[in-house]
Amino acid sequence: MLKRRIMNKKKDVLCSEGAALAESLDFIESALGELGVPRKQVLRTVLLAEELLPQFLQHAAPGAALRIQVQRFFGSPSVSFRVPGSEFDPLNGWEAGSLDELEETDAQQAIRSALLKSQGDILKISHRSGVNHGRILVAQAQTSRLLWTIGALFAGLLFGLCMNHILPSGFSDALAFYLLNPVKTMFMNALQIIIGPVVFFSIVSCIAQFKDLAELGRIAVKVMGIYLITTVVAVVLSIVLSLVIQPGQFGFALSLGSNIEAVHVDTNVDTSIRTTIMNIVPSNFVRPFLESDTLQVIFLGVLCGVAVGMIGKYAPLLQDFFDACNSLFLTITTLISQVIPLAVFCSTALMIVESGSSSLLSVLGFVGTCLLCIACMLVFYGLMVSVIGRLNPITFFSKCREGMLTSLTLSSSSAAMPTNMDICTKKLGVAPKVSSFSIPLGATVNMDGTTIYLVVAGLFLARAYGVTVPGSVLAPLSITIILLSLGCPGVPGATLVCMGVVLAALGVPIEAVGLIMGVSPITDMFITMNNTTGDMAATVIVAKSEGLLDLETYRS
Repeated sequence: MLKRRIMNKKKDVLCSEGAALAESLDFIESALGELGVPRKQVLRTVLLAEELLPQFLQHAAPGAALRIQVQRFFGSPSVSFRVPGSEFDPLNGWEAGSLDELEETDAQQAIRSALLKSQGDILKISHRSGVNHGRILVAQAQTSRLLWTIGALFAGLLFGLCMNHILPSGFSDALAFYLLNPVKTMFMNALQIIIGPVVFFSIVSCIAQFKDLAELGRIAVKVMGIYLITTVVAVVLSIVLSLVIQPGQFGFALSLGSNIEAVHVDTNVDTSIRTTIMNIVPSNFVRPFLESDTLQVIFLGVLCGVAVGMIGKYAPLLQDFFDACNSLFLTITTLISQVIPLAVFCSTALMIVESGSSSLLSVLGFVGTCLLCIACMLVFYGLMVSVIGRLNPITFFSKCREGMLTSLTLSSSSAAMPTNMDICTKKLGVAPKVSSFSIPLGATVNMDGTTIYLVVAGLFLARAYGVTVPGSVLAPLSITIILLSLGCPGVPGATLVCMGVVLAALGVPIEAVGLIMGVSPITDMFITMNNTTGDMAATVIVAKSEGLLDLETYRS
């Protein structure tokens, strides 16, 4: 198994040999087979190399040898080429319009260039110091990474249970303190490093693609409209189900009242929509990145993206620069994401250890109601994709499952954002100009899962404390929760702050939060999954309405 995770095989082929191309392709196919790459991906890579290598051989220096390297270090495999020779650009083999106007040889070159250019996300070509370099990233089947993540999830659950019930408490505490928590913290810190740059450069690159700002405004209105609709539906749905199921009935408050821990929650934080709008504009350029204020980073990205198209002759240069930076940080994200299974294992084990079995069982009704609301929202997303987008919802959920699992296990919309953007562009066929705008924005303002949590938890705790909630309170409560979801403050414990505001509006003591703190890791996982799935659904629907969805990619 380790051999399949690590490999570095090289082969030199004389360019002057008549069988150089066939020999090179046989080597690539054999090496990728040894790595366990799925046959479909092997054939795709070989076909791409078959189009690219003849040009490397054609421009090679006399007597030069083509070096082929197939390598992998735990991540996705890659096939690299290098050969001394004259510079060439296989991605731009033709400039003119119609293929009918070209000679046969030129037409073949044009088709080859178009084919290679369409694979620009996995194909890198450069010329340095008289040497041509090429690299093909071999896209692995997503099921492999998905299986590793699912395996890590269940392994973390079992390990957490063992730490709670089998291992000595001192040893378990030491494992959590010196191993599990440091790994989880380092992984989240690594993601935190790149969230700001990824959002900023993706937004700038996205906005710079729009030649017509009216198109950008139209997309923004559609995205925000869908986000607002799903938020309102989430609030109404959670109120209805909470009133029907009524978790906390039948003496539940009396049985749990003695176990409530005092929790101090500061509810003096201003979460009004006025303050939220005012805070979108930062006082300096650097602080939003230091404080990970996503709304302010988005504002800076939009501002810079619009400005890039207004500065004349420097616009292409700056656009190339921002595109390069965007590719850089997305590549860094790909490298960091290779350790997601390890982070999932540690996070899940810690969740079990910190929550404890008794607290998980004590509020089963509350958790069950939250999960039922989330399940209903997922069905609603499917209906939206089907009715509004006129797309197959089964295909949508099938292709989104990796993003949903990543969100579920990391419990962070920001941490899952790069994965979801990648899914939207590569698996769902959404144009980058849409996904690079809607996904970062959704990670900040589209909080359907959070609204469900606030409604269900607020009504549950009111019932547990014997506080009657009249129907006249539900309408203003709904408006408050919708505004909270849009303007959730960027401070540690933001959910507790929002929960404190809701409880204050209901007349429930703030210390009631201690009743549900034990299961917050469980609910946070599903809340985040709900939030990010809604982001992807809205992205697909808007892209389809704008004609920016590749239907062949979506249906494949």
